[in-house]
Amino acid sequence: MITKVFLYIIRFIINPVEATGKITEDKTALWIGFWWVVIFNLLYSVTVLIFYLLGHTPVATPWLPIPPEKWYLVQTFTTIPVGLAGFLTYSGTVYILIRAFRGISNFEAIFATQSFTLFIPCIIFMWIPETFIAPFLLLKGLDTLPWPAWVENMRIFIIPFTWIFIMSTLALSRISQMQWWKSLIVVIISLIPCGMIMAVFIR
Repeated sequence: MITKVFLYIIRFIINPVEATGKITEDKTALWIGFWWVVIFNLLYSVTVLIFYLLGHTPVATPWLPIPPEKWYLVQTFTTIPVGLAGFLTYSGTVYILIRAFRGISNFEAIFATQSFTLFIPCIIFMWIPETFIAPFLLLKGLDTLPWPAWVENMRIFIIPFTWIFIMSTLALSRISQMQWWKSLIVVIISLIPCGMIMAVFIR
C-alpha cells in the first residue's frame, strides 16, 4: 500500500488527469488516499515535535487555552486526528456540492484523488522547508526570515494554492464530468470549512 502511495504521488505530479483515471479504477483507492493523508499528517507531527524540542512557539497567538510553550507538544499528538477531520470535512463538502451541481458524485474517488491534489503541493512547498530549513534557522538563533515577505507569501500561499486549485479542478472535472469552472467553485467552497478547522488547531 505504501508503495502505491508513492507511485501515485509521482503520477499526480506528472499527469493529474491520467492519475485520476488510474486511481478511480483501483479497488483500494479509498485506502490509498487514507494512508497518504495519515503519512502526510504523521510527517507534520514529527515537524512540530522538532519545533517543540527546539523551544519554538507559534508566531500567531493560539485560539485555544494552551500555553504557547506547550503548543507544539500538544500539536504533535493532535495533528493526525485533526488532519483527518479536516480532510474528511473537505471531501464530504465536495461530495455534497457535486451532487448539488448534478455531477457524478463518488466519495471514494473524491477522497482518493483530492488527498493527492491537496497534499502534494503542501508537502513540497510547506513541509519540506518547515522541516529542513526552519529548524536550521532556529538553531542559528534567527527570529526573522532571511528572505523578503513576498517570497514567503509565494511559498505558503500563491504557488501551492495555485497548484492545488489546478490539480483538484482537473481531477474533479474528470470524476464528476462537470465543467471546470463548476469544479473550481466546489474546490474553493470546500476548502473553507477545512481551513477553519486547521486555523483553530494547526500553527
